[in-house]
Amino acid sequence: MSARFRPIPGPVPTGGPAPEALPRAQWQQLLAFALLYVLVWSVLPPRLLSSLPFDVVESISWGREWQWGYYKHPPLAPWVLHLFYRAFGNVGPFLLSQLCIAATLGFVWLTGRRLLGPQRALLGTALTMGVAFYTRPALEFNHNVAQMPLWAGIGWAMLVALQEGRPRHWLLLGLLGGLGMLTKYSIGILLLCLGLYLLLGPQRARLRGAGPWLALAVLLAVLAPHLKWLWQSGWLPLTYMGERSATPGSSARLAALGFLATQLLNHLPMLLVLLGAALGARRSLPAAGAALTGGPRGYALHTTWPGYLWCLALGPGLLLTLLGLALGLRIRDMWGMPMWAFSGLLVAAWLPGRWVAPLRTPVLRGTAAWLVLATALSLGYLAFGAQLRHKPARTDWPQAALAAQAAATWDALSHCPLDVVAGNYWLAGLVAVPLAQRPSVLVTGDARFSPWVTPQRLLHGGALWLREDDEAPAPPAPLGDPTVLAALQEHRGQWQLPWPHDAQAPALTLHWRAYVPARCSRAAPAPSNF
Repeated sequence: MSARFRPIPGPVPTGGPAPEALPRAQWQQLLAFALLYVLVWSVLPPRLLSSLPFDVVESISWGREWQWGYYKHPPLAPWVLHLFYRAFGNVGPFLLSQLCIAATLGFVWLTGRRLLGPQRALLGTALTMGVAFYTRPALEFNHNVAQMPLWAGIGWAMLVALQEGRPRHWLLLGLLGGLGMLTKYSIGILLLCLGLYLLLGPQRARLRGAGPWLALAVLLAVLAPHLKWLWQSGWLPLTYMGERSATPGSSARLAALGFLATQLLNHLPMLLVLLGAALGARRSLPAAGAALTGGPRGYALHTTWPGYLWCLALGPGLLLTLLGLALGLRIRDMWGMPMWAFSGLLVAAWLPGRWVAPLRTPVLRGTAAWLVLATALSLGYLAFGAQLRHKPARTDWPQAALAAQAAATWDALSHCPLDVVAGNYWLAGLVAVPLAQRPSVLVTGDARFSPWVTPQRLLHGGALWLREDDEAPAPPAPLGDPTVLAALQEHRGQWQLPWPHDAQAPALTLHWRAYVPARCSRAAPAPSNF
């Protein structure tokens, strides 16, 4: 093998076996805390909320259709979420979020061991949980949360491929990259950063070998069915993404700087944990002069792959900010959720060598304290947020009562199962998701948004159309097609339901129209109130 293509090793030991990050007993305690944390964040939120979060409702209604794409996003996250909801009910979405976080931390740990050794890897992984994105925002499983483990997995797989150089590692990198693009297109920012690292960094000779091109081929093969769907759909998600990122006026570039400021703010708990740990362990920390191991300037990045760690930890966030500044794109703050998986490792890499062992226990304790505080605050807000805000959030809607009312109304009019619920993607999905019949959602707007609802399907099974006002336009296409309407019996009414967290507040009033095929029609009138 040519020396140019010889696998490059990870960190070189300084003598003797590598020190363990934690004794077995402490590993067991850490694992017990992690399992308890996952259990609390998976089981308690659905018991405190009266409806599933917005993105969860929307994704479940997509995932049950098993399409190769949806008008906003690629398909992988809705598919997986639908399976978890079928398996675990309302606990499923919250459990899936925590499993995504756990997998992310696992990849961070594996990456850290290769770059920094076990002790710094443990510190960096613990500090990652100090990024606020990993706590309250992760309650709502969406495409940003789904990206997290794939983002971290791609970073790890690329490192392994560069260090080991075996075809199977490049195959794995391509597979993870393809799955990442099937989750959300913004993972392309990470792939672009890694591509630039290969092109401009010390590993550019790798491009002369087969590995990177093998990874690219696998990525494209995994993505091929979705690319075909994109072409057939008229590039719907890209149109949506362009509209969402467009900002009128001159504030777009300032918004990009605001994005960067928000990302820094989300790192504040991490910095406070590290500061508290340093203050708590200050008596056991060596003097600065004795601790420095990085040459005459003292502090140095403790890794044999400094450029790669910089690229992973900061490259995507900075690149996205630059794109926003240069192109005037409106960057959403939550797009940064998966981008900071490796920022904790970057902090750990800069710690003086003799500080690592003394900081280990204080950092772990500080991270645990932060997570306990974040858990208490988040669960308290879920339980009492409606009263504090004096208005309901999406998760305060009476989802179970709405679903029961929809089923009762439809059963009074039709002896056929409810097959389609039409309306805006929040209201229709909120009603459709928990129903045992698993009806499809027909989204108001462009008929291409719901290709699974055809005129033939409506003629066969009918639909229930819901809205919050009674002055809505014609029913959404294809339900509004005159031929379809002429063949269905129309019934109208309204529901009034109390809010779960404030029975004294004005009732939630919804208007409905039921379109029933003649073969399914019942003679009994429909109930108008629940």
